[in-house]
Amino acid sequence: MSNLLSNVRLIFRVVFYACYALCLWLPVAGAAEPGAAESDGKQAVKTVEILMYEGVELMDFAGPAEVFIVAAEGKAFRVITVAASTKPLKTMGGITLTPDFAFADAPHADILIVPGGNMRAVGKEGREWLKTAGADAGIVMSVCFGAMLLADAGMLDGIEATTHHLGIEGLKQMAPKCKVVEGKRFVDSGKIITTAGVTAGIDGALHVVERLLGKAAAQWTAREWMEHPVPQGS
Repeated sequence: MSNLLSNVRLIFRVVFYACYALCLWLPVAGAAEPGAAESDGKQAVKTVEILMYEGVELMDFAGPAEVFIVAAEGKAFRVITVAASTKPLKTMGGITLTPDFAFADAPHADILIVPGGNMRAVGKEGREWLKTAGADAGIVMSVCFGAMLLADAGMLDGIEATTHHLGIEGLKQMAPKCKVVEGKRFVDSGKIITTAGVTAGIDGALHVVERLLGKAAAQWTAREWMEHPVPQGS
């Protein structure tokens, strides 16, 4: 009996990870060129670019990335990472990853994700790229202390925004023309979406999915895959 159970568990794991790998592969294999319309009239695949740098907070980008990778069964978004170069870098906590593109070679971003972390590692080139890419993107979403980078770029002037609860006072000082709010998981100010700390990036990403694909798509992603509460608005 124990051998039978072990075999059943093994088969389950193989099937689960095969399905998971398929979900990761679909956005790349099925992706059209950014901005291109699909021949069957469906919405074109949107490119989600994530700003990366030494000491970036792992969950700040991994949570939203997972949401976009699996939304609409992996057919709606193409998720890529962008940094100063394509050399391997380490996240906060020491996880090594390799960015897909350097700033100079990055394609147009439909959605730009700005995570927090060791933001001093984002140099002049990165901050200039953020301004340019952010101006061209349809949606810019910061996660946690990533709001500070948006403040530095002048993107929060005249709008409402939030950040990690430990950064509220600092954001008020950095962005005096911004109405900084607390107690919300995310704040949607149109083009600019800001989220509270760490896991709130998942809520923000689910909200973007709802904006672009509808409530049913966001609910499926949250409940069936992420096992995460469906966000209830900003």
